[in-house]
Amino acid sequence: MNQKKKRALKEAIVDTFLGTLIMAPLNYIIIYICLELLSFNALQITIATTVTLFFVAVWRKATIRLYFEKKYDARRNSKSVE
Repeated sequence: MNQKKKRALKEAIVDTFLGTLIMAPLNYIIIYICLELLSFNALQITIATTVTLFFVAVWRKATIRLYFEKKYDARRNSKSVE
């Protein structure tokens, strides 16, 4: 497997792992709030959950992408200096 594929796989694994750690508790909290505090019906819960998790996922993915891009750019720049 070439270096580019290894990096992509590593980034995908990290993103998915962090996504699970963030989204599972967040999903529970959103559903709890919707059911207990707001008395939402199934459609309202679905919309609230989807919208919230969408924005958190975009933020998470962009943050992870920028982290890995910065990490690989730093490696590339340090190799060209040597």
